[in-house]
Amino acid sequence: MSQYKLTEKQLHSLIAESIVRILKEDRSEDIDNKIVNLISYLHNAQKPVREIHWNTNEYALHMVTDETIDDLCEWEDSLAETFVSNRDIKLLINDTKPSSSEDYKSIMTELCDMTSDIKNSISDKKEYDNTCAVLDEILETSNQLLYKSELK
Repeated sequence: MSQYKLTEKQLHSLIAESIVRILKEDRSEDIDNKIVNLISYLHNAQKPVREIHWNTNEYALHMVTDETIDDLCEWEDSLAETFVSNRDIKLLINDTKPSSSEDYKSIMTELCDMTSDIKNSISDKKEYDNTCAVLDEILETSNQLLYKSELK
C-alpha cells in the first residue's frame, strides 16, 4: 500500500477547491429556490390581478390586466417546464405571493425585480440558458404591460 504525502501547499489547494465547489453548489441551490419562488409568485399573482381586472373602472387597466392574466399563466408554465426539464424533482407551489394584492403596478414591479435578480444570477451559467430566455420574455412583456397600464 503506497502512501500519498501532501505538502502544506497542496493541502491548502485541495481545501480551497473544496470550498469553491461547496459554494458553487450552495449558489445553485439558492438560485433554484429563487426560481421556485418566482414560479410560485407567478401562480399566486393571478388571483389578485384577476380581482383588479374585475373591479376597475379604468379601461386601460381593465384591458392590460386581462392580458396579464394570460401572460402570468403562460410564464408560470414555461418557467416551470424549463426549470424541471433537466432535474429529477417534484415542483411544488409555495406561498410566495405579491406584497400588495390591490395595486397592479406594485405587483408587476415586484415581478420585474424578482425576475431581474434571478436573471443577473444565472446569465453566465450555461445550464440555465433556457430559463434565462423565459426570464427575458417575462421582463420584456411585463415592462410593456406596465407601460400600457399607465396609458389613459
